[in-house]
Amino acid sequence: MEIVHIAAGDYPKYEALLLQRDQLKKEALLYRRAYIREFGELINKVFEKKIECIRLKKSIAFCQIARNKGQKPDIAAMNEYIAQQMKEYRQQLDDMVNELNSTKKDTTISPADAKEIKAIYRKIARQLHPDMSTLTAEHPELRELWEHASLAYECNDLKLLRETDFLVQQAIAQLGEESFTVTIPDIGSRIAELEQEIHTIITTEPYSYKLVLDDKDETADRKAAYETELTQYTEYEKQLRQQLDILTGGAL
Repeated sequence: MEIVHIAAGDYPKYEALLLQRDQLKKEALLYRRAYIREFGELINKVFEKKIECIRLKKSIAFCQIARNKGQKPDIAAMNEYIAQQMKEYRQQLDDMVNELNSTKKDTTISPADAKEIKAIYRKIARQLHPDMSTLTAEHPELRELWEHASLAYECNDLKLLRETDFLVQQAIAQLGEESFTVTIPDIGSRIAELEQEIHTIITTEPYSYKLVLDDKDETADRKAAYETELTQYTEYEKQLRQQLDILTGGAL
């Protein structure tokens, strides 16, 4: 089955920009994971101190309300209240720790494998990318295969991408049509949107992490900044604990 795209001469540019956008989004994800591998432990330590300071501030506010009413703070009630208040923060920290651990399992691939992954993805994208073909929207089995291809591309899973490519070609052949013509409506506006999206990707985080990771001085400066922030929160935590001890009479 042949897929024919019709777009008054602008389709090649549209396709190139679409594939470039997808490549940059993938690179941005990889830079994010590399950044987390490099700085994740410090980032998590800083965040852990932040949420401990939040916990202490909430505890202080709870005690101050009781004191303003002329009452002695109910420590058990306070701990139960604060535990509920902190659930979301704790979950966020757990997610950050899990993400850091997952990045440590990342592996590198050879240039040859990277080239093949790119080639297979582009082949499948020209056939099934939702922004290039209506086939995917019309056939659930193709939607599922596109999701598999996107995931394999994102994860650099060459084996899965090869298998998906085989299944894609098989599924398209089974549709039983000689050709399928796709017209891209309002392609000029779509091209402009893609160009703006590409600009946004390459000028913002996480893609801009590349500038930090590729420069030893920038990496050292970023590490020093996180260490300074950690020191500041550690000192703030001590101050808050002292204030809470005064309000609770050392009951904690």
